[in-house]
Amino acid sequence: MISRLRRAATAESVTVLAPGSDTAFTLIGDDWSAGFSVSDGSVVPHDDVMAEFTLAATDELWDALISPRPRRDAHSLIQLVRAGSIAVRGSVLAYERSIHVVRALIDAARATAGHADTGGPLTARGSYHRVTTSLGTSDVYVERAGSGAPLLTFATAGSDTSQWHGMMTHTSITDHYELITADLPWHGRSSPAWGRPVGSYALTPETYTEWIVAVADALALEQPIIVGVSMGGAAVVHAVATHPHRFAGAVSCQAAVSVAARAHKHLRSTEVNSSLFIPEWVSGLMNPASPREFTDRVWWGYSSGGFGLYAADIDSYLSWDFEHIEQSLTSESPHIAVLSGAFDTSVPSERSRELADRIPNASFALMPELGHFPHAENPPVFAQHLREALGRVLVSRSK
Repeated sequence: MISRLRRAATAESVTVLAPGSDTAFTLIGDDWSAGFSVSDGSVVPHDDVMAEFTLAATDELWDALISPRPRRDAHSLIQLVRAGSIAVRGSVLAYERSIHVVRALIDAARATAGHADTGGPLTARGSYHRVTTSLGTSDVYVERAGSGAPLLTFATAGSDTSQWHGMMTHTSITDHYELITADLPWHGRSSPAWGRPVGSYALTPETYTEWIVAVADALALEQPIIVGVSMGGAAVVHAVATHPHRFAGAVSCQAAVSVAARAHKHLRSTEVNSSLFIPEWVSGLMNPASPREFTDRVWWGYSSGGFGLYAADIDSYLSWDFEHIEQSLTSESPHIAVLSGAFDTSVPSERSRELADRIPNASFALMPELGHFPHAENPPVFAQHLREALGRVLVSRSK
């Protein structure tokens, strides 16, 4: 264990994240410890280090975490710390400021992430559409790829259209459907709401649905199938429930009856670098065996968001309550296909299954290889599940 960790300290994926950090920490097992100092852009093993913080766990848990194929209840450092399975001793703030280095060290010791080729060229067609809703007036950025029946897709909290690029470049889904995705105001390449001050952005399930309908209208889409993930997954359920004649059906990924435990003070805090903390907060929700090129893009996307944007979206997601619209869904409502990535600890699969069970015209399928960002962390695998889900939507619609 110690030798693997020490070798990992020299990995490029670790050293490139070290600049700007100045700390020392120790990892502790049953009868061993491994100390590291981080300074001057390097991570150096030390037998005797004055650690600002230590992370302690059983050998069984360390072995599981660094396993080539970690099980889905022991794959994420940050989630194991949150659950208390790995104990933080010393300065918790120092740990939170340095979690990107520690996580990268663990990943490098594991050294088994998959890899993806460059795929096909990105040929998305971009355009702007002025949209006015309760969120304000914004020039909304839209990307389209492929041809066929329209799929109007929505990303996770705090993210943007770029999350769907892997579906455009690494799958054949656009051979059969037109994949359309749009950035919320303040997100990605959409403009801030005109005349609204920086920091004023706020969202609710109701205003999100209002915006989804407005985008579909602006694009003159006639009953598209809507596809959403996480916050977007809850939004498409809300949209079908409240506008059943506007949409042909929905695919809802990583959504539940309600959501909890996704808020954290550091999503807006000035005590830590949010461009480092937020991507770490979310990246542990993916399967570590997913191709590194894709998981790194998810990480980078969350490192690029505007201040407070992800936190505002999470506030909206936490206010989602299926019971508010449950009575609007009947056996005559458009079909909602619920998908769940098994490695997602924020929305466990049993919670997504509960959502599907409470929707009269719904189906449920587990995605055992995927986590909270199925469309982005491993697009080729997700495409297989998406095709089957779309098939269920279309079969239901034809009845």
